[in-house]
Amino acid sequence: MDGSPGDAPGFPPAAPPATEHLNIKVTDNNNEVFFKIKRTTQLKKLMDAFCERQGKQLSTVRFLFDGTRVRPEDSPDTLDMADGDTLEVHQEQIGG
Repeated sequence: MDGSPGDAPGFPPAAPPATEHLNIKVTDNNNEVFFKIKRTTQLKKLMDAFCERQGKQLSTVRFLFDGTRVRPEDSPDTLDMADGDTLEVHQEQIGG
């Protein structure tokens, strides 16, 4: 060990800093919309913007990432999203 910071025992070498913004693709049956957002931004902002552009109400759709429902308070960081990832939008199903 030569005393450089990357040589600390038990710690991996320092990773390059992650980019601050991600490009996220949002798709429904008919459309693909791309958003550039910060890793720490709550996805509610993206969800509201998508619904406004598509003329939908947020209460009538659900957003999924890797098959899991996305909550408005989630962020790309909390979902471990990477640049270029896709959110799927589906009509909310009502009934049983």
